[in-house]
Formats: sequence, structure tokens, C-alpha cells
Amino acid sequence: MDTNDYAIGILAEQRLRDARLEAARRDLVARHRRPRPSLRARVGAALIVVGQRLVAGAAHDLHGHASCTFSAR
Repeated sequence: MDTNDYAIGILAEQRLRDARLEAARRDLVARHRRPRPSLRARVGAALIVVGQRLVAGAAHDLHGHASCTFSAR
């Protein structure tokens, strides 16, 4: 079975066209998507929230409203 250069060329052109269309579609989607914050920014924001919750819990405990009922006597 010998290869038909013409058929291989047509198949290659079709695959290139499909790849270019897919790349254009992905580019269009990427341009209209809101940029995500970096991992560093997301981790920093999460640490701030955790810190705020810890501070709020400590302030709550200082006012005599212990969040846990354990007493060491």
C-alpha cells in the first residue's frame, strides 16, 4: 500500500485548520475571562481571613464567653 501525497496534504491542511480554529476559540475565551488573582494573593487573603477569625475568637474568649466548655480544675 503506497501513500497518496495528495491525500496526506489534504489531511494535514484539515488538521492545521482545526488546530487554528481551536486556538482562536481558546484565545477569544481567554481574552473575555476575568483574570484570576495569583496564588500568592489568594493564599495571603486566606491567611488574613484566618487571622481575623482567630482574633475574633480570642476577643470573644476574653469577655467570658468561652467558645468551649472545658474547664481544668
